[in-house]
Amino acid sequence: MNYFELLGLPPTFLLEPAFLESVYFAAQRQFHPDRFIGKPEAERLKAAQASADANKAYRILKDPLTRAQHLLALQGVVVGTDHDSVKPSQALLMEVMELRETPPDAKTLDKLREASITRIAERFEAADWVGMAQETLRLGYLMKAHHATTANP
Repeated sequence: MNYFELLGLPPTFLLEPAFLESVYFAAQRQFHPDRFIGKPEAERLKAAQASADANKAYRILKDPLTRAQHLLALQGVVVGTDHDSVKPSQALLMEVMELRETPPDAKTLDKLREASITRIAERFEAADWVGMAQETLRLGYLMKAHHATTANP
């Protein structure tokens, strides 16, 4: 399912959170179950499914990592699963090993994460799917490292 299409958005990596939220709320108003009280069961079920799909679309598109993974999946490139079609490069694996050996502080990880998000946007605009996949894998590792750092201060 194309979550951009579902919410009436063009596929893009750079999304303004406030705009995405407004599009999501508009979709929810359209399919809210209260609007379908007294309607035939088939219409109610269809609206409930559309509402659930809009919830999932919003959840995926509001997060840069899952948004990048979704954009790549639309191109037939799978990352962030057990069945990735692109594997991490040697350079990325070495960087991850270094991060594990000497974990940076949360502030440094935030900067690395923001730089990674910028590179993903650049790779998307250039239609460099393999480069975007590598950077998306990197962002995933950085987010895990950030979570570990903030969970265990």
